[in-house]
Amino acid sequence: MVLLMRAWRRMRRQCHAAVLSALRSRKSSAPAAIEARGDGSSEQNKRWLSALYGAIIATKRTRELARAARISPPAVPVISVGNVTFGATGKTPCVLFLTDMILHHSFHTTAKVPMLLSRGYGDDEWRLFASLFPECKVAIGSDRVRIGAQAVQDFNDALSCILLDDGLQQWRIRKDLEIVMIDALHPFGNGALIPHGSLRETPQDALARADIVILHHANLLPTQTALDTLRSEIHAYSSTKGGHTVIATSQMNVQGLVPVGEIGSVKPDTSFSSNYDELKGKCAFILCGVGNPDSVKRVVDSMGCWHHVHMEAFPDHYMFTQADLEDMQQEVVALAQRTQRDVVVVTTEKDFFRDEQLLTTFANQCDVRVLRCAFELADNAHVVQQRVLEVLASK
Repeated sequence: MVLLMRAWRRMRRQCHAAVLSALRSRKSSAPAAIEARGDGSSEQNKRWLSALYGAIIATKRTRELARAARISPPAVPVISVGNVTFGATGKTPCVLFLTDMILHHSFHTTAKVPMLLSRGYGDDEWRLFASLFPECKVAIGSDRVRIGAQAVQDFNDALSCILLDDGLQQWRIRKDLEIVMIDALHPFGNGALIPHGSLRETPQDALARADIVILHHANLLPTQTALDTLRSEIHAYSSTKGGHTVIATSQMNVQGLVPVGEIGSVKPDTSFSSNYDELKGKCAFILCGVGNPDSVKRVVDSMGCWHHVHMEAFPDHYMFTQADLEDMQQEVVALAQRTQRDVVVVTTEKDFFRDEQLLTTFANQCDVRVLRCAFELADNAHVVQQRVLEVLASK
C-alpha cells in the first residue's frame, strides 16, 4: 500500500507538470493565437471557455478601470508589479530588487520604508519579503483595496511607497507605475486565455497599460534574434502608450547554496564561488513548488558543477507534507545508489519560507541547501531605476 500511494503521488505530480507545460509552451505565433475579442475565428470557437473568460474579464476590466481610485495619498505612490500569464515570471525577485533599491535611496533621503501589499496566496512570498526586509511593512489580504487603504491609515507616516504584488489585474487601484514581468522563455504561453492557456488577459490589453516591461530570463534565450523578435512584439502591444513604455531585460544570478541551518545568518550577497569546489561532481536533486520549475532547473544547470541534475516539481505554492518528504528521501537514496554520487537537495527560498519547520526537519535526513539568487536588470537597467526614483521623487 505504501508503494502504491507513493506511485500515485508521483503520477499526480507528473500529470500536473504535463498540463502546466502544455499551457505554458508556445505552439504558434502570439499575434495569430491570442486574439480573444470575439473575432469569430475558428480557433476561438473551439475554445469557448477561454472566449467566455475573455468576455467576462473584458467587462470587469472596463468597469473597474473606470472606477479606479487611490488607496493612498499622492505622497505614497503605488508601484505595481504584475504579469500577463499565471505562473512564475519573476515578480517576487523583482519586488525584492525594487525594495532593496528603494531602501537604499530612502537611506539617503528619508527614513520611510516601502510596504508590500499582497494577496498572500501560499504564504511564501510575503514571508520571504518579511525575512529579508524586517524593517518594511506588510499588508496581506484578498481584498487589496480595503486592506491597502486600512494599512495606509495605520502606517501612512512611515511609508515611502506601496509595492503592489501581482497588481496588473488589480484594476480598482490607481497606480503610479505599472511594471509588467514577462517570462522570455514562455512569453504568452500557448497563446490562449485561461482555462485553455495561461493568459490572464490578452497582451494587447495588458501591455497597453504598462509603463515598464521586463523580459525575465532573457539571458536564457537561444539567440539574439529571438530576443529582438520578442521586443518587437512587446513594442507592438504597448504602442498605445505613445512609445513611452520601457522594455528591459533581467536574469537570475546564483549567489549561493545556503545550508538550511544557516539561512537566517548568511547575508544575501554571499558568493557562490566559496562552495563551488565542494559541490563539484555531486548530484543536484531539485525539490520545488514554484510556477516555473523549468527556470529553476536551468539556473541550477548553469552552475556547471553537477554530475547530474534531477527535478521533482510540485504545483506552485504547494505545501509539502510529511509523506511527500518521505517519498523524496527515498528518491534521494535511489539517486545516490544509481549514480554512486553524493546528492544535494536544492530548494528555493520561496519553498523554504513556505514551510520552514518541515524542511528544516527534512535537512536532518538529507543535505538540503537553499538556492539563493539575485535579480539583475540588464538592458535598460538605468532607465528602469530612473523611472522608479522619479515616481518616488515626484510625490
